[in-house]
Amino acid sequence: MNKEIHELPHKPLANYLRAHRQKTGFTQHDVARTLGLESRGMVSHHERFEFVPTLIVALSYQTLYRVPVSEIFSGLTEMVEFQVETQVAEFEKLLGEQSASGPRAARRNQARTQKAS
Repeated sequence: MNKEIHELPHKPLANYLRAHRQKTGFTQHDVARTLGLESRGMVSHHERFEFVPTLIVALSYQTLYRVPVSEIFSGLTEMVEFQVETQVAEFEKLLGEQSASGPRAARRNQARTQKAS
């Protein structure tokens, strides 16, 4: 047995659509018909994460399975959260640099110097 496999942290799947569908006993055809999708193939594509469903379809899965979208698509949710948090941190850093050295900072320093005189 490969020890490394057991030492890796659990990484969530991109989505748990198939697991929720199987838990409810629905077929892909049942889900497609219920959600008004063109065919069971769309459900299959979503389950295999070949296509990301639209927001309307994702919310439909939420309603059908009575599970929050963020749980159904937990791997995707984790990835999006990481990307947004990274972008926010970079933006905050940029704002900090701009406020310390940008034109506004120069005007603020000038205003402070004039008030002190």
